[in-house]
Amino acid sequence: MIKLSEIKAGDIVNARYEDVINTGSVLDVDREERKVLVAHGDQEFWYSNDDLDAIPLTIEMLEALGFSLSSDPVLNADGTAYVKGPFIVRYLKKDSSKILLTYRDEFREVEKDIYVHQFQNHYRSMTNMHIEMV
Repeated sequence: MIKLSEIKAGDIVNARYEDVINTGSVLDVDREERKVLVAHGDQEFWYSNDDLDAIPLTIEMLEALGFSLSSDPVLNADGTAYVKGPFIVRYLKKDSSKILLTYRDEFREVEKDIYVHQFQNHYRSMTNMHIEMV
């Protein structure tokens, strides 16, 4: 379950109905009813907050968000770097429990075990733009 206070329109989540799990984007949040409108495919449904699960941020999810492995030896000197334009995600060798987010002159060190919606919120606050799956 995701904290309702963390969910924003555009966040990518897993929505569960009975035994079926669909990955989709949040379209709207009704905080009074504690329901979230999620679009997956051509369909949109309202889900209870209890039926939403966070998606771990993995390399595959970074690639689905449009990031690619950097071939720049300078960026990869301290670990492995994934880039999307001027935004860089570094998995550090020296501290494997953290990742470094860089956008121009802003740096953030965050726990490696974050979720996609949390990463999207960092990306949005750093770039002032929303990121979606490509």
